Amino acid sequence: MTTKSLVATRFGCAAWVLLCASSALAQGRGTVELDAEPSRVNRVQPIAVPDPTYEPESAKPASNFDLGPPKGKTDTGTFTFGGAIRARYDWRFNDVGLGGQRKASEHFDFDTLSLKAAYDSDTIFGAAQYRFYGGSSIYGPRNGYRGYPGEVSFPMWAYVGYKLTKEDSITVGLNQAPFGLTPYFGTSFIETLGFAMGLEEVYNFGVKYSHVEPDLNYQIGYYPGANPNAIGLSLDSARYSTNIVRADSYVPFGSNNAEQNMFIGRAEYFFLKNELASFAVGASIWHSDLYNFDTRQTGTKQLEGVHVLGTYGPWGFKGIYVRQDIDSKNPLRNDLISIGGFDFSNNMATHGNFVSAEVTYKVADPIGPFTVVPYAGYSAYFKDKASFQTSERFILGGAWTLTADPNLIVYTEAVIGRNDPYVGAGQFVNGLAQGGDNRWKSRFIMNIGYYF
Repeated sequence: MTTKSLVATRFGCAAWVLLCASSALAQGRGTVELDAEPSRVNRVQPIAVPDPTYEPESAKPASNFDLGPPKGKTDTGTFTFGGAIRARYDWRFNDVGLGGQRKASEHFDFDTLSLKAAYDSDTIFGAAQYRFYGGSSIYGPRNGYRGYPGEVSFPMWAYVGYKLTKEDSITVGLNQAPFGLTPYFGTSFIETLGFAMGLEEVYNFGVKYSHVEPDLNYQIGYYPGANPNAIGLSLDSARYSTNIVRADSYVPFGSNNAEQNMFIGRAEYFFLKNELASFAVGASIWHSDLYNFDTRQTGTKQLEGVHVLGTYGPWGFKGIYVRQDIDSKNPLRNDLISIGGFDFSNNMATHGNFVSAEVTYKVADPIGPFTVVPYAGYSAYFKDKASFQTSERFILGGAWTLTADPNLIVYTEAVIGRNDPYVGAGQFVNGLAQGGDNRWKSRFIMNIGYYF
């Protein structure tokens, strides 16, 4: 039985998703596809300690947004250990062969192994997670790898914290920057274009103060440096978060910058929160220095964002707008800057407006053995420069949680993009900058993960 027929047989209940298409990787060394920690709809949002949890629905609080600092379990504290192992099926409709010919391709690969540890007490908390990639079509000989699991690896987070009060905490180390909708702008496995831009789910080294009440929460952080480069083949991009980096040689007009002295803050207030509905509005700001290794000058990065989120019964909604202005002090071009993650680097326009919106629905009754949450999302980067083409991404997908064992989660997603670095061959290096070929591309992703 072929991979495609096996997938169609085992997940026939997801046929409505398969009607949409999937896409190819970009050709050449800079061809990594986005990979992100999956989120679960309507779960507790870990503000003070951004450690995703995968507890059964019955263990969740009645409110969809019952925010609060982590609770100590005993006076002496509790250690927990876990991780995840994932596999991924890709159906890429706009791939290319070695000779440059257009084709569709299918891959079923090992995706990720992650290991994590956490400690929690009445006063002290902390957590760390490390991830291993490699041995897949993404990290294969075509992109210069030897093709074994663990060839690329990096930390995701590593922090310790102190609970000042029930509402207040301090976190120090590699932790999630408090910007926008946390921990994710949406629900999908591939996440929004915001992740590809370095706006969504960013982890940096620094210190963060968090205040969390039922209706109001705010966080302020200072980060001297970005998520560090770890183990891989790239010059500066073996890291989980998308960060401003020193570009690899295959990136045209690649820049050589490092982000420093980041002052980041966000606030969020719930105007409504009850058993039926909730509605919140928030705002964020991000200011940092950008050191340029070529000119030895220091530029700036400035982000301002506003967001909304809410629920009504089984329905959920998230939306965010971010204004981006970067002065990179590059020697050749200041209209673009190089960013990187997952061991690959590419270019991004320095000035523009980002938007994202998503609608979710939690199906009341199981579909076969799965509890299902379908979702639909749109994100886009509108660049200021007239000759730069808009980058867009549509996602139609579903999160399938095995009812008998909620640790098993399957994501099925149809992704349609234009000038999207992770949708379609030839779009990766300049999709977020000048743009690619300005044509719609498509792909289908299925990620199967077991979280322990």
